[in-house]
Amino acid sequence: MATHPQIPNLDQLGVLQLWSLLSSFELRLAAELAELGLSVAAFRLIGEVMLEPAGIRQGELARRLGVRPPTVSAAVTRLEQSGLIHRVTDPHDPRARRVCLSANAPLLPGLDVLQRMEVALFDGMTAEERAQTIDMLSTLNRRLQPTREDT
Repeated sequence: MATHPQIPNLDQLGVLQLWSLLSSFELRLAAELAELGLSVAAFRLIGEVMLEPAGIRQGELARRLGVRPPTVSAAVTRLEQSGLIHRVTDPHDPRARRVCLSANAPLLPGLDVLQRMEVALFDGMTAEERAQTIDMLSTLNRRLQPTREDT
């Protein structure tokens, strides 16, 4: 296969390896979640809500997920109808609503999916290799987080 002199060997670009990893991860996660009747987007939204035991405002959810507020509103409505989450009045602002996990939300199947993904990803690694990989992924994630100038 002929190569173009201005195009680097793309297999050697770390960003493309990372992109490929992300794509593979999302495809596998989507297949696992489909069995639970969830999309990756809904699962991610639930994950953000899980991080906030007192609930989270929909606007903050939209910011964290990188989507527009109407998109979050529609997703919250669907998840609320399925009984996974509910909205409550914000104690600091009676006009605002917070999204919370429902007390009887079945979280174990989703946690099982994460555990299976964890095993698949780190299978065969030593504890030290796993810790180093997680540390490296955390560093890369921090480097790509938007700064104040980006927003």
